[in-house]
Amino acid sequence: METKPNKECCNPVKKPGPVSMDHVLLALRETKEERDMRIRSLFNFFDTTNAGYLDYTLIENGLSALQIPAEYKYAKDLLNVCDSNKDGRVDYQEFKRYMDDKELELYHIFQAIDVEHNGCITPEELLDALLRAGIEIDDEELARFVERVDKDNNGVITFEEWRDFLLLYPHEATIENIYQYLERVCLVDIGEQTVIPEGISKHIHASRYLIAGGVAGATSRTATAPLDRLKVVLQVQTTRARIMPAVREILREGGFLGFFRGNGLNVMKVAPESAIRFYMYELLKGFVADFKGEEDKADIGTSGRLFAGGLAGAVAQASIYPMDLVKTRIQTCSFEGGRVPSLRKLSRDIWVQEGPRAFYRGIVPSLLGIVPYAGIDLAAYETLKDLSKKYILQDGAFQWKQVLLCNWDVEQYQGLLEQHAFIHCRLSGQECKLSNLMQILLIRGWLMYLGEPFNMKG
Repeated sequence: METKPNKECCNPVKKPGPVSMDHVLLALRETKEERDMRIRSLFNFFDTTNAGYLDYTLIENGLSALQIPAEYKYAKDLLNVCDSNKDGRVDYQEFKRYMDDKELELYHIFQAIDVEHNGCITPEELLDALLRAGIEIDDEELARFVERVDKDNNGVITFEEWRDFLLLYPHEATIENIYQYLERVCLVDIGEQTVIPEGISKHIHASRYLIAGGVAGATSRTATAPLDRLKVVLQVQTTRARIMPAVREILREGGFLGFFRGNGLNVMKVAPESAIRFYMYELLKGFVADFKGEEDKADIGTSGRLFAGGLAGAVAQASIYPMDLVKTRIQTCSFEGGRVPSLRKLSRDIWVQEGPRAFYRGIVPSLLGIVPYAGIDLAAYETLKDLSKKYILQDGAFQWKQVLLCNWDVEQYQGLLEQHAFIHCRLSGQECKLSNLMQILLIRGWLMYLGEPFNMKG
């Protein structure tokens, strides 16, 4: 007989908005003194030597005593997040500060899931939250999720049960992270095998990377299309390039729409490029974490992020490079009567007149540029985001201002790599055949002038 959810034991939770510890106490039905005693008792549970502080060994032993499987214990992560002064020890004040922050964080996400604000998460509400996060699970998996967290087996999850399940989880409590944590602790342990590397759940479809990357990329590329066209035109000129003459030439050839020449192809390629890059980045972070013996891919460090980001960028760039070359040809070539040939005709002409290898002309300098570009782009953004959340933000919220700040800093590094894009445009925009030796000589020739401003054209 199926158990019906019992909501009578639930304590109402306020609607989403600013919260304080008073709201947490109300949801837990605790007084401040009772909560302090609970936290002190938990600290003493870990501090078996009565040393007055916790180190890695004590945290490891405490998690083992709680019967958490070794491969799912986050002892090192828990130590790092609690140890605010980085002395390798966690005193009671540091431990309590972590508990305060974690319970507020868990209350925030509980608010978001509990749409009825009655203090209980029903299976239906939990399923809706998972679906909004792009995670699709069947009824059996949902039942396991609820059963794992619901200690009194009344069919709903109270905030106390929610807190107890996630209190010692040291990473950011997003619905995606919570599900993946549960998937590892509960679902995989009972015999299910996952064929997708840890970090990319089998329920989070790659199509979401495609849609998100495509929409964001298409919007940004269209908004900056005039600047992109002007940049490419300046880069392929062999004489000293000036901005205003280039602008007048573009207007003379195609009017205002001339600034958007090649943008359709740009939009077409940005969706698969973004999807491949971000998907490969998450995939490679998992491999790096396994190689370094880290429990979580968030701990692979800056070098690991640089490697994963650079290789992901190279794979994505190689995948869409023929489209990029055709786009450059469209943007830089002069056509009779100012009419731009169709994509099909131009591609066929390149294939017939120059051969299939022409579609990969200039790929070497392009990859030389994209590896550090993508590595710095993704690694610096994640690193700056982590630093911002640690030293700048309150309540762990990552706001749009910090997104802009991180992106601005990343762009400063990317400007140093513009030389490779310059050489790539020169090579891909030329119709004459270049041997590998000639490509090397051309690259060498441009590198001799790195200190001159002409190499920053565009």
